[in-house]
Amino acid sequence: MYPRRDGEESAGSPVGDAAARLAEDTADLARREVRAIQQEALSTLRRLGAGGALLAGAGTCGVLALWAAHEAVLRGVESVMPRGRAAVTLTCLYAASAAALGAAARNRLRTAAQATASTMTKEAQRLEQEQTHSPQAATSTDQDPDDLE
Repeated sequence: MYPRRDGEESAGSPVGDAAARLAEDTADLARREVRAIQQEALSTLRRLGAGGALLAGAGTCGVLALWAAHEAVLRGVESVMPRGRAAVTLTCLYAASAAALGAAARNRLRTAAQATASTMTKEAQRLEQEQTHSPQAATSTDQDPDDLE
């Protein structure tokens, strides 16, 4: 306890006891809230961790399926041409497909980004016009609350 100054309530007085209880209750409540938040965060992380593990398993299965499909296609092409030439042919086919898909994805993303930028620019212009054409918007904070009724 701090030394008592003139005019202050002592710790043994009703006001001092109430203030001490209030401080203790507030600290206890804060500790409980922090514990609840920690538990909720851990629970969420556990669910996310399980979901991430499932997603990794699904990705692994997908890669294995693609590998099996590649092997089947390679065996089929090998029946028509020599093994080395079949592998090079499939590699070139995969590379060309990857380039075409990448270019298509880039074009779609560029179009989406331009549309988003255009929409944001139009919205910013609309908001600027609202502010400049509405003199009440600038002075609405200066009004008396009784005038709003």
